[in-house]
Order: sequence, then C-alpha cells, then structure tokens
Amino acid sequence: MRKYSALILFASLFFCAFYVQASDEEPVFETLRCGICHKADTGKSFPSLKEIAKAYNGDKEKMISYLKGESDPIVNQEKSKTMERYIVKAKALSEDEQKSLAEFILNHKD
Repeated sequence: MRKYSALILFASLFFCAFYVQASDEEPVFETLRCGICHKADTGKSFPSLKEIAKAYNGDKEKMISYLKGESDPIVNQEKSKTMERYIVKAKALSEDEQKSLAEFILNHKD
C-alpha cells in the first residue's frame, strides 16, 4: 500500500510541476483569454490585434496606461464598457505582465 501511495504522490507532484511550468510559459494574452474576442487579423465585433497595434502605433506606454485603467481606449470606444471587467483583470497583473501583454499586442502591427 505504501508503494502505491508513494507512486500516487510522485505522479501528482510531477503533474503539478508540469502544469505550473506550462502556465509560466503561456503568454498573458492566452492566460486572460483575450483571444476569445480579439483575433490576430479579423475584427468583426471587436478590434483585431492588428487594428489595435495600428491604432497605438507602437506606443507601449499608452497601451500600458490603458491596461492599468489610467486612460480611455483609442480603438472602438463605443465598446469600452464591454472591456471594463477585463481591464480590472489587466490592472491586477504585475508590471512585467502588463508590459508583456502590451508588447504581444503591439507586435501584431504589419
């Protein structure tokens, strides 16, 4: 019985370690599930990453200001109410995560 308990404990720890490692490497964009509404190239109801990147024109500080809830959106302002609950999540991110998210979005400019 002890062998099985040890084996189960080892397997559980291995799985947890693998899960944490995979999560650490996952971009913030995916973690927050931004891609559900914001696609890379097309924007039917919501602006695409390409449209957002173009509007912010590489201004990472302006993008981070929006993610912190310190400024209004410059893209699709009429839908800004929809983004409010997601901005709350973005505000809770660390500074490095906010920078990472802004860089990820801004890198979609063609």
